[in-house]
Amino acid sequence: MFGASKAILGRTGTYWEDFWVSGLYWDELGGHFGSLGLYWEALWASTPILGGPLGSLKPYCDVLGYTGRTFRSLKPYWSIMGGLLGLLHPYWDEFWASTSVFGGRFALYHPTGSPPAPPSSHQSILVRTGSAEGAPPAVHAWEHRRAEAGEAAEAELAFTAQLLARDFSNFSAWHHRGRLLADGPLPPERLRQELELVQNAVFTDPQDQSAWVYLRCLLARATPPPRLLSLHADLEDGTLAAAFSRPVLVSPGSLEASLEDRPLPGPWRPADGRPRPSCFWLCPLPPGLATPPARLRVAWQRGPAHFVTLRPGRRPHPLFKSSAPGVFAWLRPLLTPPHPTGETEAWWQEPIEARELIWPEVGVSDPAVLSELAQACRELLELEPRSRGCLLTLSLLLGALGPREHGEELRRCLRCLQEADPLRRGFVADLASRAEVALELLREGAGLGELRLQDKALTSLPLLEHAALTTRLELAGNELGALPPGLGGLRRLQVLDVSRNRVRSLRGLPPLPRLEELRLDGNPISHASDLAPLAACPRLARLRLVGTPLAAAPEAAAQLDKLLPHVAVALA
Repeated sequence: MFGASKAILGRTGTYWEDFWVSGLYWDELGGHFGSLGLYWEALWASTPILGGPLGSLKPYCDVLGYTGRTFRSLKPYWSIMGGLLGLLHPYWDEFWASTSVFGGRFALYHPTGSPPAPPSSHQSILVRTGSAEGAPPAVHAWEHRRAEAGEAAEAELAFTAQLLARDFSNFSAWHHRGRLLADGPLPPERLRQELELVQNAVFTDPQDQSAWVYLRCLLARATPPPRLLSLHADLEDGTLAAAFSRPVLVSPGSLEASLEDRPLPGPWRPADGRPRPSCFWLCPLPPGLATPPARLRVAWQRGPAHFVTLRPGRRPHPLFKSSAPGVFAWLRPLLTPPHPTGETEAWWQEPIEARELIWPEVGVSDPAVLSELAQACRELLELEPRSRGCLLTLSLLLGALGPREHGEELRRCLRCLQEADPLRRGFVADLASRAEVALELLREGAGLGELRLQDKALTSLPLLEHAALTTRLELAGNELGALPPGLGGLRRLQVLDVSRNRVRSLRGLPPLPRLEELRLDGNPISHASDLAPLAACPRLARLRLVGTPLAAAPEAAAQLDKLLPHVAVALA
């Protein structure tokens, strides 16, 4: 087979020679051309020299068959195949016969995105992708169908409706339908039609996931754009912190900050120190900042500007730096004289939007539509109480309607979902953690002060962007395996209690500039080196390690004294 293909394609030049010399060793091939993608682009550029009259194109069908059997799993194969098909219309029927080995795999891709196909190919491919016989077509065939359909979206929607009428579990048809709909929120009439189609599907087969996935995608088509949630300016740390509603990548000029109308030079960096999208971004303040008042202005992507102002005032006495008021709170006014530099920190925070906490991607804002869908889910659960798709969708709908009003029903749905879907227990546990954090945030209001999350069975710690101004975080008695890097965005955090969790190491924990007390009792921490990130916390004064394997080690005290010389460590 390889010999025949080599003979047929001998006129394609040095690209094929290099290809055959490589002996089909992919590493060597990648070394010659940088990547397989570059190789196929070079090969595509050489195909015009094949030449010859149309009547002599029969060998190309053989070429496609040979290379297809060899490279059927390689996406770049479709690129060169698409170009060859532009010359094959006299042999279209023979081509289908020679490529029957592909079955539902066949598709056309071209590097420019415009596959040059014979005039009759549209109908042929559409019939092939729409065939109800044999195995369903693969994703490449559906992609080609969307490219060929062009502006005929309504006809394609009718076609998918016919397929779904025969089989509601046709996930490819649901996906094709979703891709055909225009971007952005759907008009009310179109949304009603789509919801009726979904309702017919889920009541026909509540256990099938295809329609449920499509429904959740419908409701999340107009996801709100990211926006600023809070700002925090800290003179002692020399940092301006910004929290966003979801992870963003700050590029030069996208996040503008100025001090008294003078732009801050930056640069912005993620609070967790990782070069990737983040909810928390930090910008250094200029050294020797002028005596307050100092007005800072921040705007995201030329949106509305937000301000924080450092005003002249009183600096707290060292006796009251701890977040706990203590019994001497009445002495605070007497021991806090005016300070010439005024405030050392200032902040701004947007009120929490309850409907965005559980399901931030939801784009349907009409509560009547969401309530109607939630009621339909409740009715279906009476018939099929273990429908996984229904339980998950109802949980998200309850979160979008308001976690505080539907808290108990939300918890009950998530417990049932954990029992009904044991293979996704971790996913459901993380969703339950999100619900518990959301309920606590709403109970506390805007997230200032204390956030108490003891004994909530948390497996993750989401929504920290809404708790950026928290000073005391209680996480004892949960199932956390590590502290999230997002804690680096909590610039005002002073007391952190992570007792009785599953934390083995603090590696990756960013510096916390105001952290004074950390409790790690009962965690499986075995080595002092696992606590090394704490050396970057300048205010840390108290550390508890009671009940940890490290506390039982004879050399623990000496190692910790060397690592954290200014911290009072409790081992027993």
